Amino acid sequence: MLITLPQADNSAAPLYLRLLNEIKRKIHSGEIATGEKMPSLRHLAADLEVSRTTAEAAYNQLVAEGYLLAEPKRGYFAAGLAARRADNTSAELPALQRPAIRYDFGNNYIDSSLFPAAQWKRCLGHALQNAQLLAGYGDPQGEPYLRQTLARYSHEARSVICTPQQIVIGAGIQSLLEILLAVLGELPRAAAFEEPGFTKAEQICKMAGWQVSRFDTEHLHNGLPQLLYVSPSNPYKGRSLSPQGRLRLLQWAQQTGTYILEDDYNGEFRYFTHPISSLQGMGGGQNVIYCGSFSRILLPSLRISYLVLPPNLLPAYSRVRHLYNQTSSSIEQFALAEFIASGALRRHIKKMRRRYAVKNTLLRSALAKIFGNKISIMAYESGLHIRLAVHAPGTATKLAQQALQAGIHILPVSAATPNAAPEILLSFAGIAEDDIEPALIKLKEVWEL
Repeated sequence: MLITLPQADNSAAPLYLRLLNEIKRKIHSGEIATGEKMPSLRHLAADLEVSRTTAEAAYNQLVAEGYLLAEPKRGYFAAGLAARRADNTSAELPALQRPAIRYDFGNNYIDSSLFPAAQWKRCLGHALQNAQLLAGYGDPQGEPYLRQTLARYSHEARSVICTPQQIVIGAGIQSLLEILLAVLGELPRAAAFEEPGFTKAEQICKMAGWQVSRFDTEHLHNGLPQLLYVSPSNPYKGRSLSPQGRLRLLQWAQQTGTYILEDDYNGEFRYFTHPISSLQGMGGGQNVIYCGSFSRILLPSLRISYLVLPPNLLPAYSRVRHLYNQTSSSIEQFALAEFIASGALRRHIKKMRRRYAVKNTLLRSALAKIFGNKISIMAYESGLHIRLAVHAPGTATKLAQQALQAGIHILPVSAATPNAAPEILLSFAGIAEDDIEPALIKLKEVWEL
């Protein structure tokens, strides 16, 4: 199969975009047949004399749009779009056959029974009485009332040092990351993500033309880029970065002029000691870009996150601020500000910590009872997951697939070292307490342990 890269047009489109448009054209025209195997990333990059990152960004976007199918260990294959477009029929597409999930240990849910719906409705009601909020598009940086409230709250709860002017609000880390990459436009376009990484954020960086790699906070070296993405209370690790590790990372960033993007996702949830303060506060507000979110503290459907930019990045933000509309509802921003200011958020978090601590203990006790020495609990003291190693043949992905076929949703962890025992994550946030033990019994049967 011959794939060529068309010459740039007057719009000077990025290389990856020119490449994916050419592949789309060939699929639509039938030059690339349904089911045909695509060149490997390495071969495609070499043939076109482009970087592997460019080729990977094009392929990943084509997979996301349904033009290509990615099959592990086999490669990429053309989907059957050409025939459907050519026929131009309205035949109903077959529904994807997915096993029904009976027990969900995934991270898409919280314990919604804890949510103070009545108080939240009152806050929303007050927001709906604000005619200015209803009639406008909202401040691109975020509603001033919420930014003022967040400056106080983040300092009290997470020791963040900032003013309202340093806070940028958006609908999730992905939308905020796009703004941040524009703010950091003068840096070399390279970012490293703390293992085991964050796939969606990495893809956004790649699509913006940034080189992406992964790193271990225990092994800092001069070859790392000037933007490091870390999550010190990362639920995917299940444990917080040690005080020594935090200090070492901050000192290294200051010495090398590196920016740390601190994703404090679920930082409030620590069960058997007090929550550890943010890296941003520990570093005096310098070199660290702080990111906070309310998707697990309140509701996943409440799409409000925020960045705290260091003072030296504010001039760069001012230059690009006008390019981005506000992606988060002004009504919900106002309601959240009132919810926080009233003390309701603090009370809600205390209630959740108590409930999740009980679930955490129940899950660990059930694991020990049912699996015995067939598993090893790696970490459990923070976040909404327990991370464990399964002493069984196969990979974490294979174990997760077997579980899903039996109606159990779990999260595999990327292998850090070859031949290591497969590791998985079990979230206790959304699963009912009475379902924990039956789910684990079923899981043991599926894995034949």
